[in-house]
Amino acid sequence: KALEAKGRREQREREEAAAAREREQAARRREAERAADEARRAADAAALEEQRRAIAAEAEAKLAAERAAAEETLRAREAERRAAEEAQLAEQRAAAAARNAAKAEAERREKEAADRRAEEEKEKRLAKAAEKKAVRKEGKAKNKEAK
Repeated sequence: KALEAKGRREQREREEAAAAREREQAARRREAERAADEARRAADAAALEEQRRAIAAEAEAKLAAERAAAEETLRAREAERRAAEEAQLAEQRAAAAARNAAKAEAERREKEAADRRAEEEKEKRLAKAAEKKAVRKEGKAKNKEAK
């Protein structure tokens, strides 16, 4: 009977040891699963963060490209405006030069006409003086004849 009791006790101890080992293994399995879950969550979070960074970088690049395009458009408009201003100034200078040339031509013609009139007046005076002289000479000749 004592032997039987000893056998049962040893059997119970073996069963308890086996149950303890099983509980320990289950605890280790749960710990490993928890660690794996944590690692998965950390990897997912890292992937999400990387994705967020990539999206932010893409948005930043897009903004930079849009900004550069807008600046280029502004530069082109400014160059266009300057070119239009230059063209307008050139047009104004050409118009002023044409006006000055026309004015100079009109002044030259006016001077020529004035010179022509002065020459004609001079010729008339000379002709009148010559006529007067001829009349006087004729008068003297008549006076001589009369004497």
